[in-house]
Amino acid sequence: MARQIAYDPIALRTNLLSVFWRQGYAETSLNDLEAATGLNRRQLYNGPGDKLAMFLKAMDDFADQAGRMFLAPLEVETAGVREIANLLNTFVELSQAKEGPKGCLVCSVSQEEVSAVPEVHTRAEAYFDRIKAAYRNALTQAAKRNEVNLNSEDIAQRNARLFAAHVALCILGRAGRPVDELRAIAADAVADLS
Repeated sequence: MARQIAYDPIALRTNLLSVFWRQGYAETSLNDLEAATGLNRRQLYNGPGDKLAMFLKAMDDFADQAGRMFLAPLEVETAGVREIANLLNTFVELSQAKEGPKGCLVCSVSQEEVSAVPEVHTRAEAYFDRIKAAYRNALTQAAKRNEVNLNSEDIAQRNARLFAAHVALCILGRAGRPVDELRAIAADAVADLS
């Protein structure tokens, strides 16, 4: 009878997310996954699965955590321009984090070959759709309160620009672009709302 693998599944998923988020899919080797989790290859394959299965779990965990941390404030009825500005400025600040910028796992991996794998593509599209829906909600709520003077066509246009700014800040922040450049992107995106 095979021995059961003893590991903490929450810690395992946290470690998997951390290494994939930091390095991406292509740059993460099985050696990296072994080092990050403390499990050997056989234990990894018998537990969470192959590299793609582990990555899909990491994508799910990222979408859940990032959704709660970043998008949830834009998804409520009280959301508006302030919450939009706060989120974009948060991405600018995160680009300067001492442990190094990680950006958005989904944005980063969308530039890799693995993004063509249907399970990866579906998860990426769902996350991007959530980002767009969150900004759309914040704009719609702000328009209802007359915080901004936008009709439905204006909201669709501004939403597309905010999505572009969101993705740009995540990618350019990870790439180490100058903070002044990132601040200008965030400021321009919010100034466009007045």
